[in-house]
Amino acid sequence: MNSKKKILSTKKLSGTQKEFLNNFIVEEIEFIEIAFNNSIKLENPIKTAVFTSKNAVSGIFNQFSSAELQFENVYCVGDKTAKLLEDKNVKITVKANSAQELADEILLNKNIEEVYFFCGNLRRDELPEILAENNIKVNEVEVYSTNFKPVKIKNTYDGILFFSPSSVKSYLLKNTDTQSIAFCIGNTTASEAVNDFENVFVADEPTVENVIKSVNQYFDYE
Repeated sequence: MNSKKKILSTKKLSGTQKEFLNNFIVEEIEFIEIAFNNSIKLENPIKTAVFTSKNAVSGIFNQFSSAELQFENVYCVGDKTAKLLEDKNVKITVKANSAQELADEILLNKNIEEVYFFCGNLRRDELPEILAENNIKVNEVEVYSTNFKPVKIKNTYDGILFFSPSSVKSYLLKNTDTQSIAFCIGNTTASEAVNDFENVFVADEPTVENVIKSVNQYFDYE
């Protein structure tokens, strides 16, 4: 690259993650904030628990210890979510790559009649709708809320990193510049960005590191 491209990350990156963006001018602005619910009530044991995000895991363990939670089966989406559960000594029954894929996995177990879905206030509809349509009772436990923190951007960027559909929505609340390339962590985030951005790229795997990898690959091959 002859001159450094400018990249905006819509969340704070770790030092290691930023090292992989050494060839870029990087600005970080948090467009959303997470608040945990501290008044969750549970009836243990829970036969089937469902997690589709790391925030949901952090939210439940923000109030309860591993010893207090009794899950017989745990279904989750993504490597990061699974790793966080395992760090809390929770055994994973099934891990999937998307909420829809996870719902299909749950349906394969004919013994499941009810699940507890630990989620946020802006959770997507696919999983609970698929389960409900197949006569599985879904108990939603809202363990965190996602709040928008829209910021008017003064600079222009060659690429913007988005890590959730909420971050895309928050960005668009105060910004109309959609000429930047949107690099998205997964298909659900990309499906939000594609409505406004001309160029949208999805990471090979839903991790921050793979979003960064897609940025490096794109501009190397530009």
